[in-house]
Amino acid sequence: MEPRVVGLRKMAKKKVSDEPEITGLVDKQPEEFLESGIPEIDELIGGIPRRRITELWGAENAGKTYTASKIMAQVSQKYKVLYIDSEFALNKDRIDKLGANMENIDFVADARLERVCELMINSIDKYDLIILDSLAHLTPLTVDTAEVGENAIGLFSRLIKHWVVKFRPRLGVSKTAFIAVNQYRKPFGLYAKAESPGGTSWHHATDVRLLLTSNSSDKVVSGGKQTGQNINLEVKKSKVSTPHTHTKFKLEY
Repeated sequence: MEPRVVGLRKMAKKKVSDEPEITGLVDKQPEEFLESGIPEIDELIGGIPRRRITELWGAENAGKTYTASKIMAQVSQKYKVLYIDSEFALNKDRIDKLGANMENIDFVADARLERVCELMINSIDKYDLIILDSLAHLTPLTVDTAEVGENAIGLFSRLIKHWVVKFRPRLGVSKTAFIAVNQYRKPFGLYAKAESPGGTSWHHATDVRLLLTSNSSDKVVSGGKQTGQNINLEVKKSKVSTPHTHTKFKLEY
């Protein structure tokens, strides 16, 4: 059974040319960006790049979904957006309050990895922006139908690699921008570094990786009540701007 997309007709698969096309580098398309609606992000990396994979990742309560929602609200003013809710947590009223053009937003609520990945491949060039919230909540069909506790080591990463191999080339010759919200995984061992789920192939496939963090010192308090928080953003990787840069912006409740 295929995931149901609200307001979206079933589309044929986009074909990739069977033969490579050689062109002069001077004819390569320049980088194009969508305004994010967050001035600090637009100033730091230029916005959300088309034809690229942008990852928003961080720990719980770091502002990942808020940031993705803010970007969606901004982009929907002029362009079509597809929001894939694998966490079944989309708050329509919150999106509306952010000023989104609801007529320009389609969404699908589904967490089956294989089905969602095929849907995203088929949706390239039908939308200016595709948002997946979140990558970590996608569940392989094998796991979904297996007994709790049954061994499925490495399955998620292998399937993500298969999807990336199909998705990345099609995205690269489109006009679509792609954002994947992802989670923070604490490192095991003294010298291990924190990473996001998806495996090595996913980390290599991303073009822009934005790490979001927020702690108790970032609280915004007014009248004795917390009214928001400051979100720290670090560019961990970027193929379109200067990497290893930082900025901060405010989230208001």
